[in-house]
Amino acid sequence: MMGKTKMRDVWVWAVLATGLIFGTSAMAEEVPEGTVISAKNLGALLEKTFEGETIQSLIPEHFQWQIREKGLTMKLAHAKPHPKDPKWVAATNQNVDVVTLDDASNQVNGWVAGAPFPVIDPDDPKAGVKVMWNMFLGKQQGDNQEYPNTVIALLNEKTGLERVQKQFVKRAFVRGALRRDNGAGSENKRILEKTLSVLTAPQDMKGNGLVLIRYVNGDPDWLLAYAVAARKVRRFSGGFWMDKLGSTDFLSDDIMILSAHPTWYDGFKVLAKKKILVIANVTKPFWNPRGSTPKEQFPVFDLETRPHWNPVEEWEPREVYVVEGMTPESHPYSRKVVYVDAELWTPYLGEYFTPKGQLWKTTIQGYRVFPTEDDPDGKVLWPTWSAVYDFLIGHATILMTDENIKFNTDMQPTEINLKAVKRAKW
Repeated sequence: MMGKTKMRDVWVWAVLATGLIFGTSAMAEEVPEGTVISAKNLGALLEKTFEGETIQSLIPEHFQWQIREKGLTMKLAHAKPHPKDPKWVAATNQNVDVVTLDDASNQVNGWVAGAPFPVIDPDDPKAGVKVMWNMFLGKQQGDNQEYPNTVIALLNEKTGLERVQKQFVKRAFVRGALRRDNGAGSENKRILEKTLSVLTAPQDMKGNGLVLIRYVNGDPDWLLAYAVAARKVRRFSGGFWMDKLGSTDFLSDDIMILSAHPTWYDGFKVLAKKKILVIANVTKPFWNPRGSTPKEQFPVFDLETRPHWNPVEEWEPREVYVVEGMTPESHPYSRKVVYVDAELWTPYLGEYFTPKGQLWKTTIQGYRVFPTEDDPDGKVLWPTWSAVYDFLIGHATILMTDENIKFNTDMQPTEINLKAVKRAKW
């Protein structure tokens, strides 16, 4: 008979061997960088990993559906860190013990610049609204922005590119500027930012423009719209933030995925903090107005393959807060789900739902790091394009800029006014 010691050794070896065998087989296979996830291989890849996370966990459910049903593809790339603006970092760090959130109104107190809430406890019942405040006020966005050439492309799922609108845009942040006094100390301290936009194409819309003023305290946005043919100005204030933007698939609230003041929503809830695949470093970032074909003009989008709107880009893992926003009753959507970078507070993806809870739209943004014009250390993390997809009608809109985008020019907020719209050369 075998001795007790020897029997124990055999048993221990057997347990270890079994654990090794099953442990090895249970370890998920790592998918190599450069793999393109598509409808053909999604099912086979879901339990495999990339940078230690399963593909299943890296791709939100409704974007998995887009891969299976709408032809979306994702080329895997390793995460590349984004440089941080040192002045943004300093301003953000100063907010740790200074900025507070009013329990009753959800208004921010004590904020000057940077992300107001750099440290967030996911279990805090106010975590969702704090993430939204960081996204609303605390992105690395520069002190002003100039887009000499932007394009709005309208696409039909069956027939492809329908038409294109062109415009130039100027934007100045009165509050939150890091390198200049943009007027935050002036008599109107409520103003957060000012935007000017003038259409340059098509011919029948050329010269139409607007001035938008937004307020830090949640007062209603103020809009001046100028119709060049009629030489008339219309003034708006109030609920137009929930309205559709012309013939596009965007609501005003869909710009930058969720653009509403945080107090305008009924509430926000953190659903998760996790890594997902996003387009954080675009490889084909810009609209090319000199291109002779739509394919050359929109190099990042597959305009030839139905549904004619999918980006062909590299997707990399980023840690995000998944935040659900509950809309007010008058809003067209019942809720939004937004995927916000957990460190730099940029929104990458969004999902919008009908009043009955059905998926209505999704949105994707492609980001790039830009320098600022006034400081070699200045850094801006901003999308070069944004696309929104309406699955109920099979339609999409792409908003994209060319390579001439600039941040922190010598433009002043006072230059953004109705006279500038009327004097615009287009």
